Amino acid sequence: MIEIEKFIPSSYADILEDIICKSPEFQWVYTPSTNNQKETQIMKRDERSYESEQLVHALYLEGARRSQFFDVIFPFFYFLEEKTGIRLEAVERIKANMLLKSTEPGDKYNTPHIDVPDPGYKSLLYYVKDSDGDTFFFNETWRDKKALTLKQRVSPKKGKAVVFDSNVWHASSNPRQNQNRVVLNLIFKVKP
Repeated sequence: MIEIEKFIPSSYADILEDIICKSPEFQWVYTPSTNNQKETQIMKRDERSYESEQLVHALYLEGARRSQFFDVIFPFFYFLEEKTGIRLEAVERIKANMLLKSTEPGDKYNTPHIDVPDPGYKSLLYYVKDSDGDTFFFNETWRDKKALTLKQRVSPKKGKAVVFDSNVWHASSNPRQNQNRVVLNLIFKVKP
């Protein structure tokens, strides 16, 4: 797992926040869960998890661009290569997620999940704006068939990115102080 505090230039971060959080052209779609309920094999409920609704804006899904804003986000892969040496082979999906304010306790999280079981994939989580609602990362991967143990919590801070193996269990949590928590989620195959 790699945490990068200033993943993109601050002027780019400001433009993205304006587009994603303030532009009426950046449209959101309601989903009843943070997980695809049809893919239960990539979800792992436990005593600290809950289900939350969220708003989603798909940028790239099922092998195709789904948003006019795709080209604004795609340069993230160039910044990733420059900062880490990780190179893109193929995009799996890119989306923006918005979680709304909740009264759930701060030590609870949405149902843990993995993004892709295949170890050849990485996920990049980018925090669009300052908020609360930590991301919980666990020690276990897709292959581990045991209870999850917490590895690290990452707090949302505008401009921060976290890069991790897509087969690692992780979970979002809703903000309790801020109105919303907005992230970009890029999942991709890594060039060997």
